[in-house]
Amino acid sequence: MEEAGPYRILVVEDNPDIVIGLQDLLQHDGYHVTVADCCAAAFAQVREQRFNAVLLDLGLPDGDGADVLKETQRLDPSVPVIILTAHIAKERTVGSLIEGAFTYITKPYNREELRQTLRRAIGIKELAVKMRRVEHLLSESEIRFRSLVESASDAIVLANRHGTIVSWNRAASVLFGYPPEDAVGRPLTILMPVRYREAHEQGLARMEATGQSRVIGSVIEMHGLRKDGTEFPIELSLATWQTENGNYYSGIIRDISSRKRTEQTLDQLRRRQTLILTQAGEGIYGLDLDGRTTFVNPSAAAMLGYRVEELIGRHMHHILHHTRSDGTPYPVDQCPVYAAMKDGTPRRVIDEVFWKKDGTALPVEYVSTPIKEGNEVIGSVIVFQDVTERIAAQRALRASEERLELVIRGSSDGFWDGQPTPGRHWTAPQNRLWYSPRFKEMLGYTDQDFPDILESWATKLYPDDRERVFAALAAHIDHRAPYDIEYRLLTKHDGYHWFRAKGQAVWDADGTMVRMAGSLQSLMDRRKQEEAIRRSDQLLRHVADNTTAVIYVKDTEGRYLLSNRRFEHLFNVSTDQVIGHTDHEIFPLAFADTFRANDLEVLRRNAIMEYEETAPHPDGPRTYISIKLPLQDETGRPYALCGISTDITERKRMEETLKAQDALLRLALRMIDIGVWNWDLVTGRICWSPQVNRFFSGTAEARMLTTLDWLAMVFPDDRASFSASLIGVPDQQGDELLLEHRIRKQQGGTQRIIWTGRMIRDRDHRPIHVLGTVGGITDTEEQGHDANRESTAR
Repeated sequence: MEEAGPYRILVVEDNPDIVIGLQDLLQHDGYHVTVADCCAAAFAQVREQRFNAVLLDLGLPDGDGADVLKETQRLDPSVPVIILTAHIAKERTVGSLIEGAFTYITKPYNREELRQTLRRAIGIKELAVKMRRVEHLLSESEIRFRSLVESASDAIVLANRHGTIVSWNRAASVLFGYPPEDAVGRPLTILMPVRYREAHEQGLARMEATGQSRVIGSVIEMHGLRKDGTEFPIELSLATWQTENGNYYSGIIRDISSRKRTEQTLDQLRRRQTLILTQAGEGIYGLDLDGRTTFVNPSAAAMLGYRVEELIGRHMHHILHHTRSDGTPYPVDQCPVYAAMKDGTPRRVIDEVFWKKDGTALPVEYVSTPIKEGNEVIGSVIVFQDVTERIAAQRALRASEERLELVIRGSSDGFWDGQPTPGRHWTAPQNRLWYSPRFKEMLGYTDQDFPDILESWATKLYPDDRERVFAALAAHIDHRAPYDIEYRLLTKHDGYHWFRAKGQAVWDADGTMVRMAGSLQSLMDRRKQEEAIRRSDQLLRHVADNTTAVIYVKDTEGRYLLSNRRFEHLFNVSTDQVIGHTDHEIFPLAFADTFRANDLEVLRRNAIMEYEETAPHPDGPRTYISIKLPLQDETGRPYALCGISTDITERKRMEETLKAQDALLRLALRMIDIGVWNWDLVTGRICWSPQVNRFFSGTAEARMLTTLDWLAMVFPDDRASFSASLIGVPDQQGDELLLEHRIRKQQGGTQRIIWTGRMIRDRDHRPIHVLGTVGGITDTEEQGHDANRESTAR
């Protein structure tokens, strides 16, 4: 704030509280303050001293403040008197203006309004004094006045009672584009757009006729008109004074274009931030130092089952983080969210739960980041994701691994998996190549004898087979011919053995082989290995994607206006390398062309769009689901684009892995004489693999039947007991299931069928599926089975 200078202010007020407040305010601003608490004291002060302005209360204990106004005007008409009154009656407010008051402010007063009014009053008073001196001391005052006016940074325009410009300063010429000779003598209306002119002329006429004006003494915002016809926003302060030649008017004009642009930019930034918060798929909320919410985005409220307004101002730890997933209390002093506010260090947690409004747990991954002003922490912002689907996928992967492990335990095959070392040809001896324990076991070597490099295998090839084997590998890698070959390898203790090798390479988009894996089957001991299942070439990898969404904003030309830390971290760029640049300056051409085409479609349609996009990463391209939305100006036209991209690469990879493992399981089951069955306890439908049909009909077609169809296949004498067993399945306590019955064989006689299975339950522990295997007992096995039952009975 500018210093007020040695200005003297008389405060005429009988309320001591108001006096103290005014003294604090005015003295803080640099004014010299004198106080009078009644009319008599005020009369004495204005007669003994000169003041630059008077703040006057009309209701005084010994008389009417209007008398003080009149006496002040009589002694010095140039002193501006600002009325401070609790009265809103027209005769007290407008009446005081008619009596000569500068303006009035109603109690309780606004401190900033009072500051601005007082500055304006003193400034206009000084300007009025200078104008009077111009009339009386023209030769000396003209020079001083011109110096003051011409040095002002704001435009100052003087006009007579007819609204004709009589003087203006250099700043006015710069602002409006008129040289003084083109402006002086012309009407003020040349400086204003047409839409203001009628009101201006009416106001001028009213002021001349009645001495009243709604804008004199006020600061108003409107638009000015330059000589070239362009409009621009201005802030205008008006004052008037009387001479023997009539009224004169002064206007102090400031160009506020820059301020308006700043306000517009801030408004656009607020709208942009609001859009990001409301459109983000992740939950976002902010906390103050007391742990109470300052903002919550719709996604967070929806995931937690609340409305946004229900969470504002609430203590979030008590609402959603009070208990751990195992049901034990979660003290707030152990919560990472609040630890981040205590030490200013961000916290990332991937395995906790938030509690929803309905009392159920929501598995989440969250990041708590402190909010700082300077070096002081003032709160934190928490970004969280619902990881229910990821946890379900991980459980499915674990179940798949368990099934796969059961299938491959007895496999006689060995496995290998390799990736070329960057910069080396795939035939380089030191290329890393993983060999499964079974692979080395078949050859009789230890890990020390047979390190995981290509050379270990290549040096064991029978010399006459080496050229043929490498030619087959090259044909597969270079031309994608199937790799299925038999050759001899040197064992440690028994010379050369014949083996059958199969393999499959993986190529990148350029056709370059990036990985190859395969199996090795011993042809010397094939029968012993038929009942074993192929061991996994590699344990399934756990999903370790802790990636949060990438958020960015671009203008219509594709230049980045904003990018978040995740963007910069993932693509290894700094803020300076992103802001102001385009995708074509950051990403390879093919990727950038795709991003730009999608952006242009969003801008053209002016609507939210969703795309699946691929972005380059150090470990190869990754796939994102991108939600892109236009940012619109006041007219609805897009001026920028916001994108929220979520990495779904790992999810796709997991889906593909599950498909591959399922196919492997099906292949393994076809190799053994055991069927698989799946009973849907909700629908009553049962389906089984083709092997089961061989027991019933001899066909190899898969079947899906009802429970009644199933019972119809059971030997008649066993149907009642078997039906009772089926009815009791949903109510049994354990998860293991064993059912048996006889069937009538087509060639005569009966065969006993054994159904084993495991109950699959939902989150509420209700049984929904039975998954298991089916086997038939031969006549010999049947006799042993009956003997066992009789022994058990005895």
